[in-house]
Amino acid sequence: MVGGLLRAMGFSLQGMAKTRAGSQVPDRDAQFRHINTAAERFLAQGLPVVSVDAKQKEPIGDFARPGRTYRPKGQPITAPDHDFFGPDTPFAIPYGIYDLGRDSGWVNVGTDRNTAAFAVESLRRWWQVQGRLDYPSTDRLLVTADCGGANSADSRLFKMGLAEFADECGLSITVMHFPPGTSKWNKVEHRLFSRITHSLRGQPLTSYEVLLETISATRTRTGLTVQAVLDENAYPTGRVLTRAERQRAEQRVERDEFHGEWNYTIAPQDPGQQLPEDPRDESGSPIPAEATFLLTHPVLTGMTREHFEQLVLQLEPCQLLLTEAERQSADRDGRGRNPGFGTLDHRHRVLAAVLRSRNTVTLTLAAELMGRKRNVLSYHAGRSKPMLAFAGPELARVLVFHRTHPPRTLEALKRLIEHHDEINSSSS
Repeated sequence: MVGGLLRAMGFSLQGMAKTRAGSQVPDRDAQFRHINTAAERFLAQGLPVVSVDAKQKEPIGDFARPGRTYRPKGQPITAPDHDFFGPDTPFAIPYGIYDLGRDSGWVNVGTDRNTAAFAVESLRRWWQVQGRLDYPSTDRLLVTADCGGANSADSRLFKMGLAEFADECGLSITVMHFPPGTSKWNKVEHRLFSRITHSLRGQPLTSYEVLLETISATRTRTGLTVQAVLDENAYPTGRVLTRAERQRAEQRVERDEFHGEWNYTIAPQDPGQQLPEDPRDESGSPIPAEATFLLTHPVLTGMTREHFEQLVLQLEPCQLLLTEAERQSADRDGRGRNPGFGTLDHRHRVLAAVLRSRNTVTLTLAAELMGRKRNVLSYHAGRSKPMLAFAGPELARVLVFHRTHPPRTLEALKRLIEHHDEINSSSS
């Protein structure tokens, strides 16, 4: 009775719909456009563009699977009424590589762990067996990936593995990560994994061979073809990079001006080429006074130049405390000197931290004006950022401001400053 009344009133029985998007990260849509533009440029030049990710683990054995298959009437495939996964149950980890230009898929089926080394090895196997045949004359590769997982944007292990891969194959590898929480927009998800899931429906994966054959049989009317190989290598977890390894990995990464944490390129290294010195040990010439004057403009720092100089003096005791604390910790160089404060004076470290927090100018442009390398400025900005917490609530309100599209050229920076000065002069 109640159900009939509800239906008469226009109600129906419905499940939950997962349609509400979570909180969006800044520049989410801009990153989508950035990836699409780069992919179109690569494809127009005949260069390879691949979308990569790991599919969910698949248990190997006589286990029931969702989905339906065509069978003689009354003769369904049978499976145990309960599935029990024990410690000895084998699992398969399909790592997919989808070639956008050729509409082809490559799946490296791992039997151990989904690690950064496994992700890089999957790319390596695809290139050695298929990629170099499809693109014999290319020297560049574009990889789009999620922001997390084995190929995380924050993973130094992934970047170090890509650097080794770049040296082996001679490719300049550009990586673009989708923003957090947007993995479903990665092409490999809906152009490859969705098709593989359709192929695997309704039949038990009793062995790795059955899984490989089923994945390799995946086809579409639009021309998708898929190859699958078994990877029985061990990929242990828990590896921690040494400080020297972290430094070498970071030195190989050339970050894009637009969200360098998501977009970067790793070029092959000449065997005879020496890596640059540790940026923290670089001693440069004095920073031009005109650069300091320009970068301390109120529109960039959120405070007058007089207030900025007061901030520098206010934070000087904090800098001395941090220096002494790091000198006594394990994070020091071979000379017992704090590596974080050796090549940039306190004033410009504070300036770099403020500019980075407010994002009112790119560190690439700021480093160019100061006559320093970007990674040097980035290092000192990160080291000095904790000091800003001691400056009081006034500075905290200033740092809340975060520009989403900072000027990337000197001309754009000057236009921003001129526009700010014009508004102030007209209002006064």
